Amino acid sequence: MKVNLTDPYKGTSGFQHKGNIHTHTLKSHCGKIALEDVVKVFEERDYAFIAITDHCVIADIPSKCSRKLAVLPGIEIDLQGRSHFGVVHTDASAIFYDPNATQQEMIDRNIAAGALVTLHHPDWQLREHYTVDELMKLENYDGIEIYNTVIEFLEGSPLSTAKWDRLLASGRRILGFANQDFHDYKHALDCCNILCGSDKQPASILKALKEGRFYCYYGVNIKSMGREGDTISVEADNARLIRFIGMGGKVLKKVKANSAQFTFTKGGECSYVRIECLGEGEEISFSQPFFRE
Repeated sequence: MKVNLTDPYKGTSGFQHKGNIHTHTLKSHCGKIALEDVVKVFEERDYAFIAITDHCVIADIPSKCSRKLAVLPGIEIDLQGRSHFGVVHTDASAIFYDPNATQQEMIDRNIAAGALVTLHHPDWQLREHYTVDELMKLENYDGIEIYNTVIEFLEGSPLSTAKWDRLLASGRRILGFANQDFHDYKHALDCCNILCGSDKQPASILKALKEGRFYCYYGVNIKSMGREGDTISVEADNARLIRFIGMGGKVLKKVKANSAQFTFTKGGECSYVRIECLGEGEEISFSQPFFRE
């Protein structure tokens, strides 16, 4: 599946389905809640999908696990307590996990099988979980978590947009994801990924995630986003400030409004732009990047 990062939202309908792709149950040593109760938490919050990503255990999802949401099998792989990364698929048997394999080998095998591969919480812990150099060294993954709410309860930073910008500025065309890293009831903070389209089938959800047809939500409802020629537009119901971010995190433009536009100038140095929509207090949502070409 090829990501169209010149216009990730081209030809899409409205943003409708929210989901979390970093979710733990009792099968993780740190999980506090059984699978059936985890599902209820997200059902009650009107989620369309979740992925179960227990530590080093490929999820075994019972049939008819939920009547309200799609539950995708996954795993969070960690290597000696570091380098956590998530693998999500529609078919648990397609997920490759071998503790004797290298991280790059597992990334490559899972990508080849059609799985979604994301590197988790780069700024967790005082010695951050992934340095920029470590993120640069790895290849072929779909994206990184740019926000992880469980790190609000731990050392480090839940926000990793600075590292995302360094990767994007280097030419890496990778996606940003926002997840709850759910372990317990207190972690249900409604930080999620909201997909375009109306199809809630697992295969369609996985395809939309891999193609970047979603935005990262943490309080601001983005109504529409798109590109016409060199101009990128956004409209968000409850945004008070919109920022267009470019090379290495530079603020290219900011507008105190709930809608705004940005135009790539001819011959400009900016190779990409991404959008941040800020609301009241801590409310913020993030677009995927739009590359100039």
